[in-house]
Amino acid sequence: MIRLACIAVTVAAALVGVSAPAAADPQSDLTVMLPAGYGSESCAPVADPVALAAVTCSENSLPGGPTSATYWLFADHTSMSDAFTAILSSPEWTPVTCPGESSPGQIPLQRANGTTSGSVACRRAGPGFYTSDRDGAVVWTRDADLFVGLAYVGYRGQGYPVGLFDWIKAQGA
Repeated sequence: MIRLACIAVTVAAALVGVSAPAAADPQSDLTVMLPAGYGSESCAPVADPVALAAVTCSENSLPGGPTSATYWLFADHTSMSDAFTAILSSPEWTPVTCPGESSPGQIPLQRANGTTSGSVACRRAGPGFYTSDRDGAVVWTRDADLFVGLAYVGYRGQGYPVGLFDWIKAQGA
């Protein structure tokens, strides 16, 4: 019995000395997930009451990259899905058919190997809403990462900016 008590005390002492790993930093996690083409000063954290972390970014340097974007990291699939749905149902979202697709609205986002990595939708600004950098937009999820991206590009109402959609796909979204 005494031996059992000594073992229990030794185990308890060892457990007290073992500290749990530090909690992950969601802002750092999100920064690592950002698409390529952003410089060190391109993105800044923004407050979001639902997301674990959010950043807004200025112009991406890669061909076809957005003129501005916002990215979010969520704690669970429900929050991520709700945020994606909220973007799609906002008054300024006018759906258009994404390049190479058959109809407007939410579609599965396919990896090069044919597996689905999330969802994507394209939009254009409505009449009278044209701005210099937010005429076209793509919103997408990376389901495994609990990530949502919303990228904008200006195109002044011409043909939808295929380059932006291609940029999303090139990121391995």
